[in-house]
Amino acid sequence: MTATTRYRYSLNFSLGTILLMVILMWMLFSNVRGANSTLSWAVHGISAFLFLSLLTLLIVKRLIPALKGDIALELDAEGISDYIRDISVNWIDIEDISLIPGRSASMLRINLKWESEYGKQINLPLRWVKGKDAEIYDMVIAYFNREIPDTVADS
Repeated sequence: MTATTRYRYSLNFSLGTILLMVILMWMLFSNVRGANSTLSWAVHGISAFLFLSLLTLLIVKRLIPALKGDIALELDAEGISDYIRDISVNWIDIEDISLIPGRSASMLRINLKWESEYGKQINLPLRWVKGKDAEIYDMVIAYFNREIPDTVADS
């Protein structure tokens, strides 16, 4: 029997994103209050509505799953499953996997052998996945190359 490796949602990234959004919204509010014009209050109202909508979405889709310890990414003998975007790909359908570095987080780029409903190339952002991007990539490559560990890992 082969192992399954599971990576949970990143609580730190969720909390950091929420904190950054609150700080930016507070900065906008203090500027609007200082400007004391009707137009700036209208802009703030629209921004506040957008902020509350995004905050609600972030809490429901990222923070609550992180607090519950839900699985974001799973690797097994059959393939890779990204539960954040609800994508599952079998290893036999993958042509190549690469790690695309980014400023705050990296992305797994999966090139498929054929055109799927997601396209021929699937990008899986690792910002919402708990763990170090390079270590996650190394584990994905190990599974892809059939060098699967014997024990179940849970990060």
